[in-house]
Amino acid sequence: MQGYTLVADVANPNCTGPDTVAPTLAGLITQGRGCLGVDLALYKDAEGNQYNLALFTMKDQGDIAHLMTLLGSHPDAYEVAVQIPPKDSGLRQLPADSGLVQGFVAYGHGMLVGMAQWSDGRTADLDKLAKQLSPLTEAVINTVPA
Repeated sequence: MQGYTLVADVANPNCTGPDTVAPTLAGLITQGRGCLGVDLALYKDAEGNQYNLALFTMKDQGDIAHLMTLLGSHPDAYEVAVQIPPKDSGLRQLPADSGLVQGFVAYGHGMLVGMAQWSDGRTADLDKLAKQLSPLTEAVINTVPA
């Protein structure tokens, strides 16, 4: 992804673990047909802004529309855990009250939750930050097979 550097990634077969998602999203996933796994990735840009991505591979594409509707109707309810940057990443762990934006995209069996934070944790200019998140989430979702 041009302009973004992958800092860390991990695949997890458990989509509903407490270190991955909040209880509401975990419940929604288990109420549906379930999830095959989640791929978590942390990216940074040249300014050190942080981009967390969680790509859920759902068993049933029909569950995605329901999940996206519920998640999108509560844009300030953050249901996916923010990843802690590795010590050698050059990124700092931001405080819990740092500004955060999120976006949701889906394709095929994939549902991607993207979140972004300014490198200094500020809570201003969040619309600009959301615009910086969009190209990354679009590029990643375009790699998901139909």
